[in-house]
Amino acid sequence: MAVSGDSPRVFPVDDFVKEELYPGYRQAFGSQPFVAGPVRPFSLADNERYWLRDSLHFSEGMVPASIATLDDAQTWGAQLGAEIVGVPPTRGSVNRLAGTHVYIGTIDVDTQWQVQARAARFGAYVSPILADFGSYWSMRAGELTSAYEHFDNLNLSAMSVSELWTVLTDAYAFHRRAWFIHFEVMYVLTANYLAFYALAEEIGLSGSQVSSFLSGQQTFYSRTDEELWRLAGLARSLGVDSALAHGSPADMRARLLALRGGPAWLAELDSFLAVYGQRTEETCRIDTPSWIEDPSPALYSIGTFLAKPAGFDFHAAREAAVMERDGQIDQARRSVNGSDLARFNEALASNQAANFAWWNEEQNYLIDRRAAIPVRRATLELGARLTDAGRIADPSDMFFLFKPELFEVMSSGGVATGGGGRWAELAAMIPDRRAYFEHWRERGPSLPTMLGTIPDTVPDPIMIEVFGLSGHFLETLRGDGEPQAEIRGFPAAKGVATGVARVITTVTDLHTVLPGEILVCGGTTTEWTPAFGVILACVCDTGGSLTHAAIVSREYGIPCVVGTAVATTTIKTGDRIRVDGRAGTVQVLA
Repeated sequence: MAVSGDSPRVFPVDDFVKEELYPGYRQAFGSQPFVAGPVRPFSLADNERYWLRDSLHFSEGMVPASIATLDDAQTWGAQLGAEIVGVPPTRGSVNRLAGTHVYIGTIDVDTQWQVQARAARFGAYVSPILADFGSYWSMRAGELTSAYEHFDNLNLSAMSVSELWTVLTDAYAFHRRAWFIHFEVMYVLTANYLAFYALAEEIGLSGSQVSSFLSGQQTFYSRTDEELWRLAGLARSLGVDSALAHGSPADMRARLLALRGGPAWLAELDSFLAVYGQRTEETCRIDTPSWIEDPSPALYSIGTFLAKPAGFDFHAAREAAVMERDGQIDQARRSVNGSDLARFNEALASNQAANFAWWNEEQNYLIDRRAAIPVRRATLELGARLTDAGRIADPSDMFFLFKPELFEVMSSGGVATGGGGRWAELAAMIPDRRAYFEHWRERGPSLPTMLGTIPDTVPDPIMIEVFGLSGHFLETLRGDGEPQAEIRGFPAAKGVATGVARVITTVTDLHTVLPGEILVCGGTTTEWTPAFGVILACVCDTGGSLTHAAIVSREYGIPCVVGTAVATTTIKTGDRIRVDGRAGTVQVLA
């Protein structure tokens, strides 16, 4: 861990040490699920470990109710998945909170015997899944889809309070199950990918090429983007594009209804939302609406697309990505022979059948951006009843109650007589909690990329390939913090682009990105995908070969560098920069 001599580089957690999660709430042991370690605020002991700021999934912070869904995901789900699958070097991830903002760390396996014991059961668990991954994932996807059909078709407004409470408890149970599925499959596919990566290095290829061998497959999100571009083209042909390119989405319907072609275009939008609108903008955040509730993100994307008259040729981009992929595979095969070629072909076939690059995008709609919606819907409907009963001031106040608080008071009699004076106590804390959330939301962009002690290496495969905690990333953070003449990262998608940078730290600012700019951000997830059809290149602080930005940049044919650690703190909006996606470098020109 040394920077110079034997001195580790430490970014102290001291300023974030707290006992309360939010005003008026301290966790009781056992109040949240975990296998190997709970979500909690920082303590001084956390200075001994590393903690990565997870702005990739939670850019604006977590309200109290969303901390329960965070528990299910990166803590309970990750730890149970790692334990059951038996991932040799890690027991999964665990979270700490700096105010309301999420940092992620890992729980490493302690001894060589444990590594070996886990490896033995890992192989036995993983092999049958990889032998027929298509059938296995179809089964899991069918389970998820069946649950959504159940929850989506419930008429919540017609239910009694007790029926609503049953739905909410069921929705929480489903959310937890969904996240176990997520990490079970993720660990299996990551291990398969890393075995291919290691083989490539062993036989004289570059491991960084492996991700490009898996590109070119259409996903739910690429189909979503095609539909958004289609809606932009339809707006032009119906003569309603000016209403979408200017003004706020909030009054968009009124503007469109005043135009001759407006009703026809709105009907197409509603059809689009019925298929693609069950998604939120961030993971686990039940305080953010889905596109069905508020289509502003889709409308902002369409408005941006209208500023690019040439549109985007998805067919040509996909053909180019497939041609590039097949060319790299052919070149790799020509460079090896004999038993090495046979091993390469076997590993390639296994990874194409159980394709992490495809699955990580595809599952996002089924789990990451959708699993919390049933909880949100039931919470808001219950909140409406509580508001009518005078227990809280507004249905959205429910987001500022912790799950254990809500379960306690509902089990004491619910809305009518439940909890005695407890409802009044909870309602009195909500204004302070709202203010606390806003305070930390504003502080978010200034928080450090990593807290605690920067390690030499990180053994967890997901932290390396998805979050990008490579040796270079860690070395950069261990450096002296001086500005770099050249920023270096992981070469995620080849090509060179020069243009003006647009630096953003949260997805809510994505609509500010203009056609022809270079996106510079902490990292991207699926809700950022529409921007890739208009930007020249992408640069991220975090991310590895399997991160969203890397996968999507290859599909869209634009240069991408991820895992720079310092791009958003070194580059400013308006800077002219040069991105070399093959070399993994970014230069600030002016």
